[in-house]
Amino acid sequence: MPRVPEHAVVSRLPNQNDLTLRRAISTCLSNSQIVIQMRSAAVCGTDLGMLSGNRHCEATVLGHEGVGVVVYAPEGCGVSKGTRVVINPVNRKHPATVIGHSCDGAFRELFSLEAADAAEGGLLVSCPKDCSLEDSELVLTEPLASVFYSQELLQERHSDATLVVRGSGNVGILSARLWSILTGSPAILVSQSEAHARYLREATRWPANVRICAGAELPNIARGWSGSALKAAVLCCSRESAPEGLRTLLDAVEDGGTIDLMAGFPDDYREARIGGIALDRIRWDNSCGVNNAPPTTVVDHSTEKTLNLMGHRGTSERHILQAIDLLSRRVISIDDVPHRLLTLEQLPDTVKQMLSKTRHQTNFVKAIVSFSRADRGEPVGNC
Repeated sequence: MPRVPEHAVVSRLPNQNDLTLRRAISTCLSNSQIVIQMRSAAVCGTDLGMLSGNRHCEATVLGHEGVGVVVYAPEGCGVSKGTRVVINPVNRKHPATVIGHSCDGAFRELFSLEAADAAEGGLLVSCPKDCSLEDSELVLTEPLASVFYSQELLQERHSDATLVVRGSGNVGILSARLWSILTGSPAILVSQSEAHARYLREATRWPANVRICAGAELPNIARGWSGSALKAAVLCCSRESAPEGLRTLLDAVEDGGTIDLMAGFPDDYREARIGGIALDRIRWDNSCGVNNAPPTTVVDHSTEKTLNLMGHRGTSERHILQAIDLLSRRVISIDDVPHRLLTLEQLPDTVKQMLSKTRHQTNFVKAIVSFSRADRGEPVGNC
């Protein structure tokens, strides 16, 4: 039986809105567990939504974007000791089960899960042995894979269209960049505020066919710059901003266009302009790389346009490996996303800053925990 030594964990406090660093006691696990020594883990907008109370969460330990090395694995479980793995958090057989949401996640030095669950749910993807990416670069893999899945769905319908992205966090940045690179078509990234749009324009270099603006500027940019139909869109803002963001896209996207709902919506929210349909249900139409349902066609009663809504949850091993390839070839780079590297000890205060009213004054978009070698503790032993 593997013995997991005492190790550092960042978990939610009883108020559920703040994080604290604590020490998990040494414990013996069953032989059916895979144990992973975490190398890097990143904060996602979903983590922030759960801590702010805008999204339901059962997990005490958050974190679903992570990279680590297997330090114990049962024989025949699909991974072996010494393998570097990427966490793929949505269980492909049970999509409501998500690492870091419904069960404890990766903000810890040592992370374990049942080998049978990992195999059935596709929860671990082995990194190619020849991959030279640093762990802090590789942690971008899962969100990039989710973006790749989104664009695969959109390109089936609108590969030569201009993409409009409402949401200027990590996923929004990756969406705009990847669309401009893979299709050669323009992309417009729409931020909630002009101040944040200005920051993003200055924080990193952008492809020539990408524009960044605030919502009020979108109509003028759409008319005067893109040169192709605005028929593809992604909604990837925070849950509390999703209703306003959807209305922005309903106004911008042309008749016959498609909106991918990567953002969640407040409980029981209905948008009267499109008949009050259950928007969160659409996000479950496609799951973990499988295209299960066609888009939902709606009529916008405000503009009389016919539009298509689609959504997806999770991603697949195929998309994860494609994302690793894009990062390895520097088609997309961690430097494309303004980020901050921090220690696990710094995580609680950093997240508090990201949740504050002055969040947009920070000089980063993505917070990435890098577990130093000194922080990795004792190796897993035997009981």
